[in-house]
Amino acid sequence: HRQIITRNLIVSRGLPYPDSIFDIPIQPPEITRLRRLEVQQNGGTAHIVYFGKVDLGLDAESIPDNVIILKFILEKGAWKFDTNRFMNLEGVPEVRSALQNGKAEFLTEPEFEPDGIVPVAPAQCRVPDYISLLQIQSYGYETRAWLDGFDYPPVADDAEQQLIIGGLVRGKNKLKLRIKTTEVPKGEERMLEVNAVLVTGDKARPRVRVFTWEHKSATPPAEIELEVLVSPATMRGV
Repeated sequence: HRQIITRNLIVSRGLPYPDSIFDIPIQPPEITRLRRLEVQQNGGTAHIVYFGKVDLGLDAESIPDNVIILKFILEKGAWKFDTNRFMNLEGVPEVRSALQNGKAEFLTEPEFEPDGIVPVAPAQCRVPDYISLLQIQSYGYETRAWLDGFDYPPVADDAEQQLIIGGLVRGKNKLKLRIKTTEVPKGEERMLEVNAVLVTGDKARPRVRVFTWEHKSATPPAEIELEVLVSPATMRGV
């Protein structure tokens, strides 16, 4: 699962695979120097939580105490490392102080428990014709997108830019949106805008918008299928 996701992200950025796996600015921390706070399993998911001076090899002058969570998935009868979550405690000094004194009450919160959901490995994406981005501004709505077979995290009352897995191809690309309304403050307006953008590598025009779609009413379509066309006309910008 994680191998395919990593491969798809690298290929979608137009980078060589697997060489680019090793072109990262950080290194795994030495966990034997950290204090283990918890080992927890929920179904086919598990995690180990560590606290201490998490050294990511970034040549920092000093390394403060922080938290790193290593996540694992049970796949084909074996536990495999999936990903990690690094928690910078600079903004919550009371949590850092509590951990330094041996207290870790925050780990009882539901968000710090393995969710028990074993993800299905996605398909391998194509090599993109065009490295592309999906931009979603979704205020007053929760919007989830599917593009040419790959789905993206929902965007609710926020704006996000997401790398299009497999990029866009010349011609027609199928985009599906699922939309739900959310509460908006009195006097505020709803606004949903979805754009598809090509990353050109041209200094004069580094990005070109080839698709845009807007909606503002309180009764959006629950689901809508759209077409993202990459052609000489749309590549001039829309």
